[in-house]
Amino acid sequence: MNPGNFEEELSYNSSDEVSEYLAEYTLEGKWQKVVNMYNRFQACHTAMINHSVGTALHVAVDLDEEEVVEKLVNAIIRHKTMKALEMENDRGDTPLHVAASRGFAKICKWIIGTNKERIYLVSRKNKHGETPLFEAAINWKKQAFAYLSNLSDHSAPLQDLVRHNGDTILHCAIRREYFDLAVIIMHYYDFLSTHKNKEGFTPLKLLATRSSAFRSATNLSWWKRILYHCILVEPLDPEKQMKANLGKIRENPKSDQEEYPKNYATLHDFFARSFNVAALFGKMPTRKNKHDSENPSSKKCTIELGTPKVGFLPPNYETSQQFVRSAYVHTLGLSGVELKEIKKTKKRHQWSGQLLKALLERPYAAFTGSGGVPTDMKVETDMYNVYNEYKQAEEEKKIDKKETAFLVAARNGIVEMVDEMLNRIPSVIHNTNSKKENVLLVAVLNRQPLVVESLKTKMQSKLEVWNNLTLTVDEDENTMLHLAAYAPGGDKPWQIAGSALQMVWDIKWFQYIKSLVPQHFYFRSDKKGKTAGEIFEETHKKLIKESGEWLKDTSESCSVVAALVAGVSFTAANTVPGGTNEEGRPNLEGKPAFDAFAIASLVGLCFSVTGLIMFLTILTSRKQAKDFRRDLPLKLLLGLSSLFVSIAAMFVSFCTGHFFLLSHGYKTVLYPIYAATVFPVTFYAVAQFPLYFDLLTAILTTVPRSSDRGDKL
Repeated sequence: MNPGNFEEELSYNSSDEVSEYLAEYTLEGKWQKVVNMYNRFQACHTAMINHSVGTALHVAVDLDEEEVVEKLVNAIIRHKTMKALEMENDRGDTPLHVAASRGFAKICKWIIGTNKERIYLVSRKNKHGETPLFEAAINWKKQAFAYLSNLSDHSAPLQDLVRHNGDTILHCAIRREYFDLAVIIMHYYDFLSTHKNKEGFTPLKLLATRSSAFRSATNLSWWKRILYHCILVEPLDPEKQMKANLGKIRENPKSDQEEYPKNYATLHDFFARSFNVAALFGKMPTRKNKHDSENPSSKKCTIELGTPKVGFLPPNYETSQQFVRSAYVHTLGLSGVELKEIKKTKKRHQWSGQLLKALLERPYAAFTGSGGVPTDMKVETDMYNVYNEYKQAEEEKKIDKKETAFLVAARNGIVEMVDEMLNRIPSVIHNTNSKKENVLLVAVLNRQPLVVESLKTKMQSKLEVWNNLTLTVDEDENTMLHLAAYAPGGDKPWQIAGSALQMVWDIKWFQYIKSLVPQHFYFRSDKKGKTAGEIFEETHKKLIKESGEWLKDTSESCSVVAALVAGVSFTAANTVPGGTNEEGRPNLEGKPAFDAFAIASLVGLCFSVTGLIMFLTILTSRKQAKDFRRDLPLKLLLGLSSLFVSIAAMFVSFCTGHFFLLSHGYKTVLYPIYAATVFPVTFYAVAQFPLYFDLLTAILTTVPRSSDRGDKL
């Protein structure tokens, strides 16, 4: 069969050979020939290229061949083979499903028709019970979602918004952390807030599993915390966002460059050339995906810090302000990537807070899930694990079915949710899980001090309720103190590095909980007859051993250095630069450099010996659990501080003593050399600062702070 002569052969060949030609041209991207075949042969419309990709129309849609899709759809309409628009691939997706999942809003419009002639296609479901609207939502294709939702005037029926396992588009948006989408869904489809999936999860309970979505459960470095509070993120306006997404669906969209003010390039060139800081301002904004962008209504530079909307300002005000901000933050040494990540984090926190308030507008219904458990729960396994949320769903299955959203939020350290639900539904304070653990026991077991502190503050006016919480025991007769005594498993629970410091904070946590319970709890036994103190010693044996070994290695290394510095300092202290006179007085006495030498050599000797003694004390310590509370951390802190001071003093004594050995002609060269000599000391100080800071924190902090489960920012 010669593809070049297909026009002659095609009129005589069988339908199988027609399909063969069609598949060949489709896979090779010969779209004009595919269009010709669609125009001439009706059988081509329903011919499958292969079961995984579907028909030629599926392929054209998937590759975003807009003109080809338009011609193929027109051919199908002309031949009245509407069945071709309902053809499914092996996942059950129609061409409209593919277009919606890729975010091709214009293609969706062609398939459905400008006058909604084929709107029935919007309700077609694939093998997993997902409609095109559902596909657009779970992939957060903003324009496609806005268009498909607008077809029903944002009032699509429940069956179009839920799939076979009971997950609604709201469940999927929360699980994938598309919180801007979730806010929009709650605005238009608020009835989904009460719907449960097959695991019995309401959207509120699912939100309680997303700890990274809230500020209280996210740890930021000190400088990122400053930036976090400086960056302005306005609340999301659902209607404005949807209108902006709909407005982008047009026949001849302008390029992204045209969305910027006309004088943007002029300003960029002026600033770059005048101040020679083009690198500071970054590149001109790059063109985003033509179908979707993070913020379709935005007309700002890559670095956004929020722009006041003042109507009487000149047209180029916003542009100029963007450049000033860009130069300012880059002068501080901050990269656009870091700022973008911080702003993205703050947006997520802002939108999750909006979502929480929207869910709790009907608090009892959202909390209990009055929408009921779905009845249509077919479970498809093939191709189902390709989505990330299915892996997350496996983790959700491990959650106690009896655990309410309030308890899940407490377990994950989401103070905002705990406080908001407690304000809206005061009775949740008495919730317990299947192990009879109340909110306080759950927070203590999962080491969430912020939740405990928040509950303690809120219950000050309700001391009787607080006392009942603290006196509660679980089904194994474990008190709060018993649960605080268990060594953590898996991820490190504290926001601090090193096994020794983990041990320090475990003790602090135990002592803090000990201060909240009555004294007789110290001696109370669980079902196994063990007190909290006995449980602490038994479960922390491995951590104590690891901590002891770390302290031993650290002390041995530092003591060697301290001994060397002590020897050098002792020699320097007994050396007199310039010699002495007949009376035994130093010849250079009274000169500033000599005085600095004398003081530095004495300081170096004293502190090096002090550091050596501290490290030797740690080495000879028995390293019992109680020693990690304050004794060992304090000795290590003093030892490191003394070692650093002694090393700095040794270099000062060397430089000041060496100062007298050269003539005045070379002294101008000495200062840069001395500065270079001090560099190793500075480098050592910077390298040890995190450990030094952690030691100070561990010693001074009464209540440890839990670590977030995700990556640190």
